[in-house]
Amino acid sequence: MLQVKPPDGYPPEAGRYVRGNDYSPVAVCVILDTFDYAIPADLNELVMSGADIGAALSGMLQTENLGLEKIICNTVANPNIRYIVLCGRESTGHLPGAALLALKQNGIDEAKRIIGSQALTPYLSNIPVELIDRFNRQIVNIVNLLSKPGATDTTLPGLNPKVVEEAVRSCYQENPVNFMDYTLHDVGAYPEPAIVHKIVAKLNQPQQAVEPGKSRMGLGLVLHKLLPQTDCRECGKKTCLAFAIDLVKGKSRLEACPYLEKPEYSESRNALAKLLD
Repeated sequence: MLQVKPPDGYPPEAGRYVRGNDYSPVAVCVILDTFDYAIPADLNELVMSGADIGAALSGMLQTENLGLEKIICNTVANPNIRYIVLCGRESTGHLPGAALLALKQNGIDEAKRIIGSQALTPYLSNIPVELIDRFNRQIVNIVNLLSKPGATDTTLPGLNPKVVEEAVRSCYQENPVNFMDYTLHDVGAYPEPAIVHKIVAKLNQPQQAVEPGKSRMGLGLVLHKLLPQTDCRECGKKTCLAFAIDLVKGKSRLEACPYLEKPEYSESRNALAKLLD
């Protein structure tokens, strides 16, 4: 079975990941559905489970554009990586998990927009088309364990470290094994040389046009992540998302949410206040 030593400079992009077994055929991608200064313990555990059981890389994906570009760069720099185990819970607004799946299934259009993605800005503007095409050829399958936004039940496959470990273990078996709806085994390294590409033009790419209302909606989604997300309606709105959007529009105030007055939400309240300042 073909295995290759990753080149110097691998992995080319820094990020929230752990480097594991360079010869492993699988990487683990955990969706980060909150701010990076308050990463939940359950997501950290998923990352470490993937690394401990033998993934080549195990880390987090937060955005559907630059974050996904970094994953592409680090993947094509190691031809041994042929699978991605996608887990955690989807992030509203950015929808990076769905963007990754859409990229693998549909590719990109002439504007480098991920075809079929419902994310806010699913553009891969900072990397060459050749890298994106190579990524889609190199990755045989994405093992989709992703849970729905807001899920907390650790018995769900995407939030269960043991299930993630089993998914990774299945990918590096010599003979095909059944895992959920997938048939997995180590198919060997991709038969073309590694491509080491580092993103250097993050500030030089033209900004994509934003449809009217999208930027306001984007901030509303950011605020929503910091709200209690109980949908209790005590603020007068049907959902916390509706309350967040009204905060952006100046139609509501933070004081309308009784939960934000509680000590355990003081950090979230301070962050919300700074974003609205």
